[in-house]
Amino acid sequence: MEEIVKLSLKSENDCFLIREVNRHVAKAKNCVIITGAGISCSAGIPDFISSDGLYNMIKSQYPGVFRSGKDLFDVQLLRTHDTIKGFNLFMGILKELIVNAKPTATHSFIKKLADMKKLKRVYTQNIDNLEELVGLDIDWQFERVKNCKAQVVQLHGTLSKLRCNACTNICPFTPQYCDIFKKGKAPNCPKCEERENTRAEQGLRPHFIGQLKPTVILYGDTHPKGLEISQIAIRDQNKADCLIIMGTSLRIPGVKILLRVLQERFMVVTVA
Repeated sequence: MEEIVKLSLKSENDCFLIREVNRHVAKAKNCVIITGAGISCSAGIPDFISSDGLYNMIKSQYPGVFRSGKDLFDVQLLRTHDTIKGFNLFMGILKELIVNAKPTATHSFIKKLADMKKLKRVYTQNIDNLEELVGLDIDWQFERVKNCKAQVVQLHGTLSKLRCNACTNICPFTPQYCDIFKKGKAPNCPKCEERENTRAEQGLRPHFIGQLKPTVILYGDTHPKGLEISQIAIRDQNKADCLIIMGTSLRIPGVKILLRVLQERFMVVTVA
């Protein structure tokens, strides 16, 4: 049975618990970390479910369209004009917040573990890419599983990139595209537009021009690298000796499965 240390920053025993966490992390050699939105709130990125969170802001602009914050990420519901427009607006606002955000002390702590050769992997539910800003390696393609060099696994994708829904072309999520999303629209794929311009010059019939969508994983989506992530997690389970959970309530089903895989054989530190 794994040993579990839970740290609540509102606890009267903060000093004692922090010393306990320090003791466990100090003796660990291979830490695996699961992170959620809570570690980025102090960076200026609000969570989705609090009273002043992003969901309530979108809900006020689209009354009756979204019943819960989860609806904003439910691929099955993003089919009407209003839901798609609301989702695009949400992505534009969130991207703007991310661009202006700075890594937090928690991100620096994770980087410190990496510098001390104590970090095995970070599994993050966040899509803000702040880990990369502190110098952690992110490889969202996972071309190598056996000797995966990525220090960060992005479970829900990233808002740093956009993908065409027609030709699968990948583009950076630039401020120009951000402005379009903030209008409730999705930008056209530049590769598709270039192809169509060429076809028009040649007198050929037009083809469909795709739109750019954020490379995030929605409810109902299948993670394109889900198999690779599960294989990496199993390998990490065999090598890690400390699991640290920060800034997440672990309500997402996929994360619960990941936790069950990882916590079977080593000590768990939960920071709420």
